[in-house]
Parts: sequence; structure tokens; C-alpha cells
Amino acid sequence: MDEGLTLRITGVEPGDEIAGARKITIVTTRGAIPVVLHAAAEKGRAALCVGGAMGGFDGPAMLYPRLGLQMPRHNLTVARLDYRNPGEFGECLVDAMAALTFLGGIGHERVALIGHSFGGAVAINAGTISPLVTNVVALSSQLAGAHVVGELAPKPLLLIHGNADTILSHESSQTLYDRAAEPKTLKILPGVGHRLSEAADEVFDLVSEWIREKT
Repeated sequence: MDEGLTLRITGVEPGDEIAGARKITIVTTRGAIPVVLHAAAEKGRAALCVGGAMGGFDGPAMLYPRLGLQMPRHNLTVARLDYRNPGEFGECLVDAMAALTFLGGIGHERVALIGHSFGGAVAINAGTISPLVTNVVALSSQLAGAHVVGELAPKPLLLIHGNADTILSHESSQTLYDRAAEPKTLKILPGVGHRLSEAADEVFDLVSEWIREKT
């Protein structure tokens, strides 16, 4: 991470609660980071979800809200982050690190990090830095920013990509897989595009089972 990109958390502001999820704002020296938190009854395990270059809370094929609805039943809190400055890799990386620090501060000792597209590289990069991260899921990931993938081990890495992706070729995830050390898993989904909509249920099943086992 660029040593010039430093950020300090100065507070956390709770927001509205909707359908069991609470909006919170992580207040930092670089601005406010919005998060939607789906809290499990027990502390300890969590998943942090980060989006693509456009930001947003939902991820591909509404995967992140689905995880937020289901994972707390398995004692796994889900946090969905929206970037302060979408598309600015260094800024998005420090956002992810701030959210990980927040999760650690409220009692979560093991965190899965999930990212889509641009966010796949954010997740891989942050996963090499934070000791809280126990595993990483990169969906339709780009290569730029993920050059550190070889440093992720021994944390398990799951790569999922569609072979009909016209935005980022599935060769990106194949290259990441080749560069990563074990343990690693690659799933190439036939006929599936960048947002994984054609296989939404399969992707949900793959990711939810993975984070339950690895976190």
C-alpha cells in the first residue's frame, strides 16, 4: 500500500436500521466511509464485501445483500462497503483497511474479504496486509492492483470468473490463479458474463459455503 495514503478513524456514526441491517458511517481523516452492517448474534467471524470501480453496496447479481440476509444465521456478520472515491485504487484500498479495523474493533477476529472486478484486486491486496483476513474471494477480478497475489498464502483464495465476460476476460483470474500459491481454487463458469447474473444462485452457493468453511 502507498505509504502516502494514511487514514485514521475518528468515529463511527450509526444510521437507520432497515430489515435487520444498519447503515453506519466510519468517520476518518480522509472522509466518511459508508457501510451497511448485517450483524450476527455472536461476534468473532465476519465478511467484508467491496464493489467494483463504480462502488455501490450490492456487488454482482445482488450477491452482497443476499449474503447479508443469510450469513448472520451462521454466526457470520456481513459488512457491505461503498468507497469514498470509487475507481481510485489507493483510496479504495485504505477504505477496505479502515473497514477491517472497524470490524476488528467490534470483536471480529476472523474476516473473509470479498471483492468484484476492481474490488477483487482491492480484496487481494488488503488480504495480504491485514492479519484479520483469513481468506479472500475475488469475483471477475482485474489484474491491476492484484500483483501481490503471490503474497496472500497461506490464506485461501477463491477466484470465480465467467468465460463470457466481455469486460475482463476470464484469463485475468486464470493468471491470478497461476501466480498465487496454494491454497487456491479457480471456478470458470461457462456462458457467464462480468456481473455473474447468469449464475447468480451458483455463485451465491459457492461463496456462502466458502466463507462459512474458511472464516
